[in-house]
Amino acid sequence: MPPRRAGVPVRLVPEQGSTSNDPMDVTATPMETLLKWFQSFKPPTLKGTESAIYCESCLDDIEMLFESLDYTDECRVKLIGHQLHEVAKTKRALEHRGTEITWKVFKAEFYQRLFPVSYRKDKGAEFANLKQGQLNIEEYMAKFSKLLRYTPHVAENDEVIADQFINGLNPDIFTLVNTGRLNNFADALNRAKGAEAGLSKQ
Repeated sequence: MPPRRAGVPVRLVPEQGSTSNDPMDVTATPMETLLKWFQSFKPPTLKGTESAIYCESCLDDIEMLFESLDYTDECRVKLIGHQLHEVAKTKRALEHRGTEITWKVFKAEFYQRLFPVSYRKDKGAEFANLKQGQLNIEEYMAKFSKLLRYTPHVAENDEVIADQFINGLNPDIFTLVNTGRLNNFADALNRAKGAEAGLSKQ
């Protein structure tokens, strides 16, 4: 069967003919039950021969499914190993360094391994120079988040992320957001959305 086409919205109900409605196996562990339910949505499975860009799109699809199902970081790290070929290498590398494997740490390491240095440098430069321009806040946030994955040195520091996001805002929104102390990146994003809404009413 050919690999699932990346970019297709993830279904929020199991595939027809899936076993998700079968009688529950009382001998199954909680993780086995969770895995069976997750795979009933037919998330993409990669063998390791696909292009890096295709793998990136598939990981985006899987993450969207994780978000829809409200899975914790711990569940995401465990379940992703059943879908992506490179995960075992990525997890072993992190474990060898004694790194705590959160979902955020895993993604940063995965992209480091998946894409060549030249590609990541280009994306890092694009991120450093990113401006809101004609984008609304939601569109700017989506592009900002997509490029952030290529800059793990920034992704590890919430305060730096917030500063980078604010500095790329259009001047009118920047002025409204950059007042007073910001607690974190989420606070900066909420202020930007509020500023945009306020300006649209004027």
